[in-house]
Amino acid sequence: MPYIYILRCEDQSLYTGIAKDVRRRIREHYYRKKTGAKYTKSHPVQALEMVWETDSWSDAGKLEYRIKRLKKERKEELLLHPERADQMADGTYRPCPEMTLSMCLAKEEVADGQA
Repeated sequence: MPYIYILRCEDQSLYTGIAKDVRRRIREHYYRKKTGAKYTKSHPVQALEMVWETDSWSDAGKLEYRIKRLKKERKEELLLHPERADQMADGTYRPCPEMTLSMCLAKEEVADGQA
């Protein structure tokens, strides 16, 4: 399932991205891995502000594009009212406010206690 997410960086800037595996992608940004975005390598991640899920990669790309074009003030408004994502692009976008940075950074538990 595709996800669109907004990260807040230490300088209070906002980074918008798209991923099929949002937990892996957030870890790439947070730990500044080679596969992370150039932007988050120079702007350390402070928080995961919002995640939306949708059913198609095409719809995810449309919303990411529209969010990236917004001024910061409008992005902050969207964070206050994440349900308005449906109005920004064709498609159905479901906010996932329960997804947090700590959840994404936590190690996944392995079945049967094996690591």
